[in-house]
Amino acid sequence: MSKKLFVSTDGVTKSQLMEVMKFHLNNFNDEGVTINNDTIHNSVLSDSDGVTSQTSSKNIYKGIIRWTMNANGHEDKPWPLKWMEQSVDELSTAII
Repeated sequence: MSKKLFVSTDGVTKSQLMEVMKFHLNNFNDEGVTINNDTIHNSVLSDSDGVTSQTSSKNIYKGIIRWTMNANGHEDKPWPLKWMEQSVDELSTAII
């Protein structure tokens, strides 16, 4: 049996999801942006910083968050079209 991360009785909570999001944003943060619930994704992530478009920080981050949600039993909901313009709090509300 595989170990699941951040599991609560209802899967990942919004608070836990925001912590995961902030952790990964901090890993991509080469601009010194303060990472908190109000951090706008496009202030840290880019779609042009990878070797290919698939390896951009934007796409890697989205894949990590989708995997985290899926691994913890959540539906793979469509992300807002302009999610890069949303804060951690706004995006977590949309996808939880």
